[in-house]
Amino acid sequence: MTGADDSLRSLARAYGVHLSFHDLQGTEHAAVPDTLRALLGGMGVAAETPAMVAEALAETRARHDEAHLPPEILTRAGAALRLPVAAPCDWLLLDEAGAEVQSGRAEDHIEMAPMEVGYFILHAAAPDRHTESLVLSMPNQAPGVSVLTGRAKGWGVCGALYGLRSAHNGGLGSYGDLPAALKGLAASGAQFLGLNPIHALGWAADEMISPYSPTHRGFFSTDHIAPRAGLGPTPADALIDYDGFRRRHRGALKAEFAKFGTAIAPERKAFQQFRAAGGAALDTFAQFEALSTHHGEDFRQWPANLRKPGPDAARAAAEDVAFHQWLQWRAETQIDAAQDTALEAGMGFGLYLDLAVGARPGGAEAWMHRDTIARGVTIGAPPDHLNPEGQSWNLAAHAPARLRAAHYRPLRAMLRKLMAKAGILRVDHALGLLRSFWIPDDGSPGGYVSQPFESLLAVIAIEAARANCLVVGEDLGLVPDGFRETLNRAGLLSYAVWQYETAEDGRLCDPRDLRPFALACFGTHDTPTLRGFWYGQDIAWWQRMGWLSGGQARARHDERARQRAGLRDLCELPPLASARTIAETVQARLCTAPSALVALQLDDLLGCLDAQNLPGTVSEHPNWRRRLPITVEQLGDALPASRIQAFMPADRGSNA
Repeated sequence: MTGADDSLRSLARAYGVHLSFHDLQGTEHAAVPDTLRALLGGMGVAAETPAMVAEALAETRARHDEAHLPPEILTRAGAALRLPVAAPCDWLLLDEAGAEVQSGRAEDHIEMAPMEVGYFILHAAAPDRHTESLVLSMPNQAPGVSVLTGRAKGWGVCGALYGLRSAHNGGLGSYGDLPAALKGLAASGAQFLGLNPIHALGWAADEMISPYSPTHRGFFSTDHIAPRAGLGPTPADALIDYDGFRRRHRGALKAEFAKFGTAIAPERKAFQQFRAAGGAALDTFAQFEALSTHHGEDFRQWPANLRKPGPDAARAAAEDVAFHQWLQWRAETQIDAAQDTALEAGMGFGLYLDLAVGARPGGAEAWMHRDTIARGVTIGAPPDHLNPEGQSWNLAAHAPARLRAAHYRPLRAMLRKLMAKAGILRVDHALGLLRSFWIPDDGSPGGYVSQPFESLLAVIAIEAARANCLVVGEDLGLVPDGFRETLNRAGLLSYAVWQYETAEDGRLCDPRDLRPFALACFGTHDTPTLRGFWYGQDIAWWQRMGWLSGGQARARHDERARQRAGLRDLCELPPLASARTIAETVQARLCTAPSALVALQLDDLLGCLDAQNLPGTVSEHPNWRRRLPITVEQLGDALPASRIQAFMPADRGSNA
């Protein structure tokens, strides 16, 4: 190895780039120089030549040597803080609004009085240098189940918003369908309804249907807005026709907006207040949406002068900005109404929303936050149990150093928006808070990049405490030692998927052995339904995709037969039990888990066979298109309290 290679590796380490990683089989994969250069380049660090590497290393060391204090400081709210300083300095602590909170003179250390939960800026000044540090004053923990509901445990239901049927949604589940669904589930004792992500997909993204590939995670999908006039009943088809639905739905929304100028004064006033409260972020998002209708959904293909927010973009978008702001107002108004309905019906949490891993690299979030987004790379995953070939998610990543320099404002705003709408927020792929797998656009092999884990957890805890929102971290995959413990100490529940919790012989463990500080469920949108698991529908799909040979499929079916036998023994199922008896008995056993929350899947409660998504596919499997077999108006009758409470342990409580 040359000296130049050593310097490149030192620079990579300084920016959190991993020099190697181990796959599922324990094989180590060393990061090649091309990978290191590509990942550094994504963070804005030029490392193409030895001279560039040497210059970047020198700059990094100089910044470290010149600073009085680290760039960010974590502390517990209500506790005094003592910080050593490199030299005598005057210091000043400001709150988020820029108002002075504390100040003083330090000789060898700074003594600060206890702070409230929140974000502060600490300035330390001496004649030869000035240092600015972000102070994250976090609660002891994010709010838990008992704090928010007064109960030690709870349960709820998860389902796909897009799959809801109703008498008026016209083909795609809407925010207007949620009140009826929430009332029906609340009557059965459910404390929450979990949804797929409802982030904005983009008005011009005509072919985009995956809720996990949004244009911006801090704004909401317009596909789910319920037009006032309605669109008629959901078609009988089992699968959604997005193209046909969007043509009719968008026409209805445009017609409604055209008449909005004659709306009653309180509505117009409410919209103007929404626009004012949304500020520059809402303006800029609406500009992107307006521009996308003329130039396409990927800003990287737009005219050069429009590829970043600014005066040119504002002028070019001006005519249509109000319409896209109005769409967000309509979406948020309907989501708020649904949450109000849930709480009034007695739900402890109401809506449970999902935060996707990232946004599309050519979408609004990347356009609006060019200063923090890594360039020339996207997020993915190395091979794991969900996909043995690995996955490219085609999602943008925030560069850690740039996000820190921006004081995490994009994340803070996003969390604040989502937590204001829900009682629970699930962070998808929570391992991304510790490290993320970046795939270079230039074809170089991917590699891991460390994230500011403790700081990101602090931001999440601060926002959760302010919003009184429970947070669940989806911690599946190759989980490093200590990760879950750190997650739980911050107050985030883990995510225990029973299908993956197996003994050495492959049989599913007793759910009574699942983690207590967790949300437990049988499966997710990415796994087979309970019925599909029982009959090996996932194995059939893997074989159909060519991911398993005939022999491998038979071996998987043999293993599944052993798992079924184990479940029969564990749940005391008779040999000739009906499909409904099997489902209810298995779900009843799941509900005995010591986990703080249990989530039942709507698909399982209604006996659905196929999964909502098959990871690693786009068009080969009908992802994100399956509808429920009944309407929201029928949920109360299909899932009566007597049926649910028959298998729900008493310690999980009931709202009925």
